[in-house]
Amino acid sequence: MVLVSGLAGLALGRALDRFGARVLMSLGSLIGGLSLIATAFVHSLFVFDLLWTLGMGVATALTYYPVSFTVVANWFDRRRPQALSFLTFLGALASPFFYPLAGFALAAFGWRQAVVLMGALQIVVAFPLHALVVRRHPEDVGLHPDGAAERSEWTPESGVAFSSALRSGAFWVLTAALSLAYLASTTILLQHVAYLIARGYAPTLAATLVGFFGIAYLPGRWLVAVSSKSVSTATSLAIAFVLEAAGVALLAYARDIWWVVAYVFVFGIAYGATAPLRGAIVAERFGRRAYGTIFAAQNAIVGVFAALGPILAGRLIDVSGYLPAFFFCLAAFIAAAAITALPISPASAGR
Repeated sequence: MVLVSGLAGLALGRALDRFGARVLMSLGSLIGGLSLIATAFVHSLFVFDLLWTLGMGVATALTYYPVSFTVVANWFDRRRPQALSFLTFLGALASPFFYPLAGFALAAFGWRQAVVLMGALQIVVAFPLHALVVRRHPEDVGLHPDGAAERSEWTPESGVAFSSALRSGAFWVLTAALSLAYLASTTILLQHVAYLIARGYAPTLAATLVGFFGIAYLPGRWLVAVSSKSVSTATSLAIAFVLEAAGVALLAYARDIWWVVAYVFVFGIAYGATAPLRGAIVAERFGRRAYGTIFAAQNAIVGVFAALGPILAGRLIDVSGYLPAFFFCLAAFIAAAAITALPISPASAGR
């Protein structure tokens, strides 16, 4: 599903910049809802996999952060970090709300009825909101970014074309940093439960501890909103990567359960901050003109490295154990922070 979502998002980037997110997100909520409902009536593993990988993959590509970030990037300039933080803050609340709801539905009705409920929520709640509320640009309805009374320099034409962005060092420097960071973070998030179990923690306790990540994301996203006026986006993103490295060290050398709790909140806060910061820094360096296409292209490259991370680390774990793999991830985070902190001038960023 993740691979399909990334490839579909890359293909939809140009349509997003040209036509806006309203139709795409509306279609995504419909496809997602219908795909979930359809899974309740299948009895073939092949059809189930098809609905999940293609149906939900396309639905995710049409509705997830690359698309919603483009909406925010077009509607906000000065208050963009706060808007992105608020969007991702609400996104983080989905886990503590919908996981218990799904668990209750599974226990009360069974999995088939539970996915019907989730699909119905997509169609009844998400679809009308996407269709009636989302708009391409504020200028399309006589408004300006941030609700300003006058037209600013942050216009639909501001920024660079997609082809120019691909030729810029700013694109590849930022993409390299994000690729390293997501390679490491995906590895840690896939291995931490197994590592804790290998260290002697009960499986239930290990899963419960790392289950608090959804809560840990929230202060990270709040901190982005609070600090955005005094700390640059690049600096904040570099700090987040350093904190993720610190979280890995806490996990690797955890002496007792409190070290694990510290890991969850240090790593979780930093990881939670990276989503709004990533959306903000792409807008700062490339503008509104081709934001959706640029973000989607970058997302596809970062996704490849995020998928490779667990494979490489898994091989390293099999050969040498967890600590070398964790050191590898720690080094990737530090390198990502150093690359992110490199000065990028407006000219080299294509502005």
